[in-house]
Amino acid sequence: MQRGYLETPDWDRRYREGFYDEAKEPHSLLKRFAPIVPVGIAVDIATGNGRDAAFLAERGFTVYGLERSVEAIKKARQTMYEKGTNIHAVHGDANNLPLRGGSADLVIVFYFLVRNIMGEIAGLLRKGGILIYETFLKRQNLIDRHRTEEYLLDDGELIRHFAEMELLFYEETTAGIAGKRRIIARFAGRKA
Repeated sequence: MQRGYLETPDWDRRYREGFYDEAKEPHSLLKRFAPIVPVGIAVDIATGNGRDAAFLAERGFTVYGLERSVEAIKKARQTMYEKGTNIHAVHGDANNLPLRGGSADLVIVFYFLVRNIMGEIAGLLRKGGILIYETFLKRQNLIDRHRTEEYLLDDGELIRHFAEMELLFYEETTAGIAGKRRIIARFAGRKA
């Protein structure tokens, strides 16, 4: 399938070939805000290799990791085995969230964007639940390989998607992550 002139990534191939193997530590935004969330149910959308899910499971959360790549799920299970933790890996597509609304205490999304489900993402949270979200801005294309703009945020867009939530943190910044410059938006909010 093609989007413009770029092909949609083959996520199974990327995980099989070790494209994300160096990413082992949980995201810093998660480490910063996880301590304010009472231990309960967490949903990790596009869980990838499971590094964030493992971090939460080690802290006592029941974690549901949603991922459409079978290879990523294998990597996440290996991560859980190595850390002596467990998550409920859910093979599925975020376009059709297979999770019940109002059931999560924490929802995390890192480097994944599908605009038409932003309301559903927030809807997964119970009252008082926390959403942590971080992904690329369109300006990333000015400093790095070209990414399909459909999956990149406009400046100020992320905070607008979750305007009804109590804002805990928001920034748009250039950060050095894993030796690479990233132009990102970072959000943490509580469901009112």
